[in-house]
Amino acid sequence: MKLSIIIPVYNGNKFIDNAYQYVQDQKVTDFELIFIDNNSGDNSLQLVKKIQMQDERVILLKESIQGAAAARNKGLIYASGSYVYFFDVDDELFPNALNTLIEVLENNAEIDSVFGNIVKSRKHIDDVTIPNETLKVTIHPEKYWGIRWLDYSTLPGTPSFVHRKRVFEKIGNFNTSLLLGEDAAFMVKLGMECKVAHIDKFVMLYHRHQESTVSIQNKVQKEKVFTYWEPLIHEHIPYYTTTKTPHEFKKKILYKTYGSLAKMIALTKGLRHELH
Repeated sequence: MKLSIIIPVYNGNKFIDNAYQYVQDQKVTDFELIFIDNNSGDNSLQLVKKIQMQDERVILLKESIQGAAAARNKGLIYASGSYVYFFDVDDELFPNALNTLIEVLENNAEIDSVFGNIVKSRKHIDDVTIPNETLKVTIHPEKYWGIRWLDYSTLPGTPSFVHRKRVFEKIGNFNTSLLLGEDAAFMVKLGMECKVAHIDKFVMLYHRHQESTVSIQNKVQKEKVFTYWEPLIHEHIPYYTTTKTPHEFKKKILYKTYGSLAKMIALTKGLRHELH
């Protein structure tokens, strides 16, 4: 099996058929499609079962622990592909995205993961205009991406990557103990421990719409500082204290720690009158 595509589903009945079609349109010749139902209260489960009856490449799993991290980890247990791709059910894929990413890995045996560009839009893929793509592959020295991604505004998004399966043997799976920021925690560790390439190719569109499953689960996140405090405290600082890291990594960790504390104090002071 060449590629395992893992899609967590939480109340995604309006997007499942489109997600399946986007995968079909990629024209990957050898893949399995793993849907993980994550306690959906709508008819998502029935829709995936209907697709499964028509396509033997579709696998349906259930995960009772809430959250994308647990759902993705369940998919990894059953994934048999040499490569792994995580897709969110309400996002969209540009044509030939997955084959392009896979080709980079096949042509560069030392590379563990490769990612492309993303578009964030309220429009659909057919309605957006993207800049010219060069298809240039960039490979930076080890740890470059991990240090860069500590600036969370530069995080590329989990569905922009294809990974070799060995990545998860090297750095482990997603941290299910984090209530928020599990993607950031995973990607910083990926960038520190693995060899990562970037290709100037648009891979996916993050659809900013009112009913985005990501948006629904994150409505409590009024401020990003609270989102990323958990990976900072429970992942990045322990990693720094137990692993030999470049000085630049240390500087960024200290800056983010004190900066985040200051922001949280400022934000909670603004709520003081509501707490009394």
